[in-house]
Amino acid sequence: MENNELSEDQERWLALQTGDKDALAYFFNTFMGSLYNYGLKFTQDEDVIEDTIQDLFIRLWATRKRLSLPASVRNYLFKAFRNLLFRKLSRAEKTSRYESQYIFLDIEYSAETNHINAEQQLARDKRLETALQKLPVRQKEAIYLRFYENASYEEIAQIMGTTVKACYKNVFRALSCLRETLITVITYLFFRLFFLN
Repeated sequence: MENNELSEDQERWLALQTGDKDALAYFFNTFMGSLYNYGLKFTQDEDVIEDTIQDLFIRLWATRKRLSLPASVRNYLFKAFRNLLFRKLSRAEKTSRYESQYIFLDIEYSAETNHINAEQQLARDKRLETALQKLPVRQKEAIYLRFYENASYEEIAQIMGTTVKACYKNVFRALSCLRETLITVITYLFFRLFFLN
């Protein structure tokens, strides 16, 4: 694909801007699950997460004519959702100083993963969860986006509002910490990244 060609998402984005409700439905159906899971990493208040997703798509529709074409629709939606969720959490005073000290909750796995070799998987997940809980919140978020959302370092930087270099550093440091205690989990994360997706 040449650089000047539009991705399928970008073509749908342009359709959305012209008032195509099917394009809005496509984005909602495609990204709703991922955004919901991402929201669970910051709060377990499902009502807030669902409201935030609805607000995101309502705003998207209301402002569609003023929006520019993003390089990645997925990254745009994740970043917009993250910002909107943080504003809601702050407004509701459900967390204090949420962005720097928010509780990055346990990583949960998709139903697909849980079906694969369930008992062995659960034991591995438990070890991973324990190890991840020891990481600083920014490292946990970077690891989640990199290995569970398959985001590139550039995408992680956009979503988290930081630099690509900082993302590399966060992931490297997190993997170094994990490597010290869980070499098999590191192998699993790489296997998941390259073979399960």
